[in-house]
Amino acid sequence: MRTRIFPLFVLLLCFQTVFAQKSFTAETDSMSIGNLFLRQISVFPQEKIYIQTDKSAYVVGDTLWMRIHLVDALFLKQANASRYVYVELLNPLANVIERVMIRPDSLGYFYGHIPVDEDLPEGDYSLRAYTRFMQNLGEDYFFRKSLHIIDPTSEVLSPVVAFSFEGKKVNADIHFIRSNDHKKLLPQECSVLLNEGDVEIEGKSISFDIDSIAHYSFHQREGGSSEVLLLKAEYQGKKFNRFFRIPASDDQFDVTFFPEGGYAPVSSNVQVAFKALNSNGLSEEIKGVVYDDVGNEYAAFKSEHLGMGHFIMYYQPGRAYYAVCTNQKGVSKRINLPEAVQNAVSLKTIWDRNYLRVTLAKSAGFNLPSQTYLVAHIRGAVIYSQPWDDVRGFLTFTKDFFPAGIVHFLLIDGERNILSERLVFSSQKSTLASVGVAPDRDSYAPREKIGLRISVTDENNSPLSGNFSISVVDKRTVGIDSMNTILSTLLLTSELEGYIESPMSYLKKDDRDAAQALDILMMTQGWRRYNVPGILKGRLTEDLKYPLESERTISGKVEGLFSALKEGYVTMTTRGEVVGSEVAELGPDGKFVFHHAEYPDKTWYILQGTTRKGGQNAFIELDSMPGFPLVKLPTMYPANNMRQVKLDFVTQENQKYILENGMRVVNLAEVSVFGVAKKKEKAGTSSPYYSVNTSKVITAKDIEKSHYNSIFDMFRFLPGVSVIGETVLYHQSAPMIIVDDVPRDDFDYSILDVSDISDVFVSPPAAIMPIFGQRAANGAIIINTKHGAFMEKNKLNKNMQVIKPIGYQQAVEFYSPKYETELQKAKTTPDIRTTIYWKPDVVVNETGIATLDFYSADSHTEYGVILEGVSNQGHLIYSASNLIPVTKED
Repeated sequence: MRTRIFPLFVLLLCFQTVFAQKSFTAETDSMSIGNLFLRQISVFPQEKIYIQTDKSAYVVGDTLWMRIHLVDALFLKQANASRYVYVELLNPLANVIERVMIRPDSLGYFYGHIPVDEDLPEGDYSLRAYTRFMQNLGEDYFFRKSLHIIDPTSEVLSPVVAFSFEGKKVNADIHFIRSNDHKKLLPQECSVLLNEGDVEIEGKSISFDIDSIAHYSFHQREGGSSEVLLLKAEYQGKKFNRFFRIPASDDQFDVTFFPEGGYAPVSSNVQVAFKALNSNGLSEEIKGVVYDDVGNEYAAFKSEHLGMGHFIMYYQPGRAYYAVCTNQKGVSKRINLPEAVQNAVSLKTIWDRNYLRVTLAKSAGFNLPSQTYLVAHIRGAVIYSQPWDDVRGFLTFTKDFFPAGIVHFLLIDGERNILSERLVFSSQKSTLASVGVAPDRDSYAPREKIGLRISVTDENNSPLSGNFSISVVDKRTVGIDSMNTILSTLLLTSELEGYIESPMSYLKKDDRDAAQALDILMMTQGWRRYNVPGILKGRLTEDLKYPLESERTISGKVEGLFSALKEGYVTMTTRGEVVGSEVAELGPDGKFVFHHAEYPDKTWYILQGTTRKGGQNAFIELDSMPGFPLVKLPTMYPANNMRQVKLDFVTQENQKYILENGMRVVNLAEVSVFGVAKKKEKAGTSSPYYSVNTSKVITAKDIEKSHYNSIFDMFRFLPGVSVIGETVLYHQSAPMIIVDDVPRDDFDYSILDVSDISDVFVSPPAAIMPIFGQRAANGAIIINTKHGAFMEKNKLNKNMQVIKPIGYQQAVEFYSPKYETELQKAKTTPDIRTTIYWKPDVVVNETGIATLDFYSADSHTEYGVILEGVSNQGHLIYSASNLIPVTKED
């Protein structure tokens, strides 16, 4: 039986307004599988995020420009239910370096920028983006994008680090070379730090031997978690800092085997997929041999793509099987295969040209339960749900039956227990827009106007309306990220559990090897956006911890002398770039709410409560504002430890910075001055209780960047500290509290203003007990204020509260010079841009056409044009293959 219909869009008409939070009322059986999935989407619609950046690498001091494409997870259309998107820059240690809150413009588009601080060490960083509503799913489903940040000293100096292993001991051989000719150089000073991202910490000094090589050894942390080495050097009066991810040792890899459909029925042919990973969570290329339990060789296999592969097994009754796996460095491991299962069934699928064939593998003598159903859904919308025809034994779908994306097949019994599952990727081209980019000339001279005509159509060449962002870069110096795109993110990685290396490598058009690798990926990753077993039984996810953030509100309660104040006011005054004042009346219970309390970042909110007659016997207690999610997932990057960045790019960006800002001063080494030496603060604190055993210090600079909403929000980022309500624990016990070097008993944290904090850290028992004895048996939290002499506030004088939450980022326009006159063209200042043009908000009207223009820079090169977006109908817009030649004038 062939199924040749395209039902999704008909089905989805039933709930086009799902993401507007309207409830769904089933007109038929409310417990039918299709209706249960629809109801789940109705009460818990989901969002996806993709970010296009103007380029994938930056030199410190540069600006990262970005467009955030926020779409609903089902239709892949622009979504505006969430008012704010939070974007964070993470360093290789997964510490938040910068956080911005982006609100949409008048057309609902999210875009902004992140300044790349000049004191950042070189290395692989990442962007993390989410909405408050996305926190209901957890960090696994936040957007992540890797990028590279470069120290300008790389133009001259390049470090080379070779790692080797002796058991748990790691040896690092370090030397430096000149960037242009690779000759060895010797820095004046060099030091290393492990798992630290603070360039102010001195680190362990290392020396070089007669061959200009330094040798540094250390022991791996327990648990085999990924570690990072920060290398610091000084050369010719300039500082240099770079992160290195420490690779996995030769013997640290693991292989997991996945029988197709989840089970290996005995006496049946089973396709078994496998995935090999090293201790850094990245792919490991292997080969192997399968043996039975009496030592007979059964099958041979090897990885086909990024540590993954597959082979066919026939499980004999009573036999067990194992595999001997060997990586490329000759290290072997014995790993048991999944055991065969009696009375089991597994789904089997195979693409045959334009058809998908679905069959079953069953153990000998096994009969399917009565009322067995095959169910298929895509992104939570059921597109097939029918009884399984066990007499016929197979089902065939035409390729155009499925929209593009991951189809989740489920075989269920009459009690709706899942018997087997299988993921299949549909490469339906109708979801992808056709994009044409037509320059108005074949080539251009420097400083000449370039006009582009961009057309967007569907598979039938009908025009599409929508919007996209566009980046034009100097391709000679800037590499284009072709592995992580809006296609791979919205269709593939956002649907799967775990980290996916090089996702676009699976989506190559008309590539048989890529299609095979993609199908293996479907067998080794899991789909879990919704609790599917619960939905099938009618247990929907409805109690969401994080509500939709459609506005910024500030709320609280005002108390009188003896009870809640029933008559009075709260005045909210703002200070900063926007000055304003609002008044809210109190409710009968003394509560108040300021709606639409939306102001730019760095705005102070001053709230003052008064009685009806203007008296000040009104004490404000603010409701806590939601904190920011911790970074729990490790930062993952491609297997090549450091990106290969073109030297021309570093030189060009460095020259551009100097032209615009003058000489860099942040990377200059310290100048020796004779006189009284000032004690250098280590790790951002001068506290006498700081030692090498203490936690990383949260400094005033960290507080300013991270926008902690309260002292409790800040404490959550201290290692080992947990916060329950207003109770602060260190490793589940109450710690000692020291504020401005003075121990405090029964301390009320709420009287602290986070903006008054200079630094805070944790001193473990081993470091603090020698000073305070048993009193510090649970460790101590050390808090230092900016004025250094904490005076407890009068708790009866709380009619005023001052807060400084994160505010929205104000839009800044990307500067693209114009050369409209001969005088402008004749300017002697070099134009050495690497990002030639950036526009995050290009609108395509109903004709499917957009036009734009910009001016070329000075270099003789080719420009790459990358555009990404979505149509108003849910098509994905992507193009990265167009080139614009720029040639020198004769």
